[in-house]
Amino acid sequence: DIHGQGTFPSLPRCFHRGAQGIILVYDVTSRQTFSSLEALLNDVETYSTLANVAKVIIGNKIDEESQVVIQEEALMFARKHSTLFFEASAKTGEGVQCAFEELVRKIIQTPSL
Repeated sequence: DIHGQGTFPSLPRCFHRGAQGIILVYDVTSRQTFSSLEALLNDVETYSTLANVAKVIIGNKIDEESQVVIQEEALMFARKHSTLFFEASAKTGEGVQCAFEELVRKIIQTPSL
């Protein structure tokens, strides 16, 4: 959750360099976190040293009742940006392993990485 912490605004840029995979997580109960994905993806494209870095977007907190970002909206956003998409719950573990496994699979299947 580096980018969400305002105390280190320049720190995330150094983490993009050389990364083969990037995981962007938003909170399905917070419109603001979903809206910040566009800027995060722009940073990844700008600062990543690998052209085909594998990306996954994860909607977290699906165990919560008060979801404001619906799955279809997030899926359309992910498709627009050519990223993998999953929903998960860090609290219950639902969907977490699958998201990581698919990201690793994507990295392995991308020869330039």
